[in-house]
Amino acid sequence: MNSELFSDDLSTLDVDLLAFTVQGYADSWSDALQKMDQALDGLLTTVATEEEFEGKPETSVVLHTHGRVAASRIALVGVGEASTPLTSVRNHAASASALADRLRLKSVCVVLAGGGEDSRTLRFALEGAALGIYRFNAHRTRDVKEASVERIVLALETESGLRSVSAETLEHAQTLAKASSEAIALARDLVNEGPRTATPQRLADVARQIAEEEGLECIVHEIEAIQERKMELLLAVNAGSDLDARLIHLTYRPENVTPDTPALAFVGKGLTFDAGGYNIKPTGAIDDMKIDMAGGAVVLGAMKAISVFAPDCVVHGIVPSTENLINGSAMKLGDIYTGQNGKTVEIRNTDAEGRLILADGLCYANEQGIDEVFTLATLTGACVVALGPYTAGIFSNKDAMRDSVLSAAERVGEDAWPLPLNKKMKRMLKSDVADLKNVGERWGGAITAALFLEEFVDETDWTHIDLAGPSYLSTSVESHISKGGTGWGVLTLLEYAADRSS
Repeated sequence: MNSELFSDDLSTLDVDLLAFTVQGYADSWSDALQKMDQALDGLLTTVATEEEFEGKPETSVVLHTHGRVAASRIALVGVGEASTPLTSVRNHAASASALADRLRLKSVCVVLAGGGEDSRTLRFALEGAALGIYRFNAHRTRDVKEASVERIVLALETESGLRSVSAETLEHAQTLAKASSEAIALARDLVNEGPRTATPQRLADVARQIAEEEGLECIVHEIEAIQERKMELLLAVNAGSDLDARLIHLTYRPENVTPDTPALAFVGKGLTFDAGGYNIKPTGAIDDMKIDMAGGAVVLGAMKAISVFAPDCVVHGIVPSTENLINGSAMKLGDIYTGQNGKTVEIRNTDAEGRLILADGLCYANEQGIDEVFTLATLTGACVVALGPYTAGIFSNKDAMRDSVLSAAERVGEDAWPLPLNKKMKRMLKSDVADLKNVGERWGGAITAALFLEEFVDETDWTHIDLAGPSYLSTSVESHISKGGTGWGVLTLLEYAADRSS
């Protein structure tokens, strides 16, 4: 999709759709929109009044110009009240590009209120325009419509008129937006894919492709290597599957690495289907369990874009991947397994498997000489009960790291909220026959899951992101966030890595 910036007279811009994002009635319209209304002899005001258009989200008014201005159509796109000045432009641009796509148009200009840093405003708008037309058509054979929009034009409106920026600023924004939107699309595709196709082997192939395209290091540990590393927790979950587990490891290294260069690790849960094992999930709870690899998908997505964002730190992307199914060899309640760090775990619920594979993933990450480590997983339904479907839970053993993660998430418009690592609840994980149980009591399930992971962190600064809610949505509430897989977390990881390097 081609993109450009326009800063001249909008009435001369030749596009299929000239879209103005609107937050209220005509008396609150921007100067650029009022000038366009004047050029059309008040037609926009008349139509908006007749249609009772108030600028509410998911509403729009489209009219043909019949040659009175260069654009073929003009649209008023309702976006409601603004959120943060920068992140709102992503949603506004997505609303406009989605409307153009529904109309099967090829070119659209999005007129946005300027503000903030030029490059970030442009980047977020271009991200939104791309994400607004995302669709997953891999398995459709009927009524398949690929995105029609081929050209995006941005116009940034300020009090003094449309803003221009340097060619360097525009190019920088275009480069980052292309990388981040493609990374999110990859994460969405992997989550939306069916479990017959999105297997551990498929995730490994995707990692190899990312490494080849982006110049990263890639190691895929197959089952023999996992056995040699004595990753019994990953192997225990894998025992019920006919497909062998994989431990995927991508590494980004900046130029001129020194022993003092910071190193991060993103460890994502790659559970490609979770039936629950012998604690089998019932109908209703098992339906969407292809999404249980969303944490791993986010890590792969972030690693796809990391070399473009080019943080001045080493970044490891680690994805332990398997299925959690049932056969005669599957782990059973009461079984005891040993993690790579030597701690023993009694299995009290085979459906609490994500923390097991992440535990061995954390031990592996600790071997890489890292300063900070993240775990990302659709880990607990308890987190969704606590925070709802749109917000991820953030746990950390270092307050400063937690606050930095929350700040990064806020700046890129991904909803997150801190939850406590309440040490009083560690007693729930005590086992009579092993070092730990893999589940606690009923209450505070998201917290006990995080406390279990902390047992495998070593002394490293660590943040756990439970994204069970926002990783997959049955209903889209923002134009740039699709129904189905969302790719939540890709932007936060990229933002954090950029912060950490600076």
